[in-house]
Amino acid sequence: MRHILLILIFSLFVLRTLPAAELLKNGDFETGDVTGWKYWETYPWDGDGAPVESPTHVTIAIPGTIGTPVPPATSGFFALTQQIGHNGTARGGLYQEVKVVVNTPYIFTGYMAFYGDDIGDVTIVGILDGSWNPALAFTTINKKYIGGNTISSWMEFSLMIIPSKDVITVFTETRQDWTHGDAAGWFDNFSLRPVPEPTKLLSSQHLKENLLQKEKQAQEKQTKADTEKRF
Repeated sequence: MRHILLILIFSLFVLRTLPAAELLKNGDFETGDVTGWKYWETYPWDGDGAPVESPTHVTIAIPGTIGTPVPPATSGFFALTQQIGHNGTARGGLYQEVKVVVNTPYIFTGYMAFYGDDIGDVTIVGILDGSWNPALAFTTINKKYIGGNTISSWMEFSLMIIPSKDVITVFTETRQDWTHGDAAGWFDNFSLRPVPEPTKLLSSQHLKENLLQKEKQAQEKQTKADTEKRF
């Protein structure tokens, strides 16, 4: 009986702590390309407003050539790069829509790095509550960014969302607002998973204590019955 109870408790613990399934396709970019992702851009783009003088495009490169961080990938061989060459303004990136369960928390994690040489340079990762809409990339609070005249090493990020719709969108963005210098956003090891249910240690402990108490009572009852039989 005791062995059965211990197996039950262990099984409950294992089920609670099993890792949740990965929801993103090619989040580590180890395919060497952007399989699973879709390209987007706002073109023509100029952060200073109209008229747009020197529009260009965000180039997707695996691996990139501008502002390579050290190491060039956080694991494996490849990392995503979104880069913009000099003398052009651009805004764009990648996105991936994922089916989810409404009102269930999800966590988006990964790494990002950045190269910029002007205040108008920025790179972003974020989540939209719903299908892709580039206009919402400006307003969503579920995002992390690095920008300005700076060169950053790899930075780990973590974003959580409780969706109100059955689709959420993970997106990246790199932009250069002025025709000056270069900009590049680097990304690696993206992961999107449902938040695991917290292990209810207190409840498990109470369950274990209750089961052991019942086992003890059963043993005492059996001992009393054996004693009465002797007399």
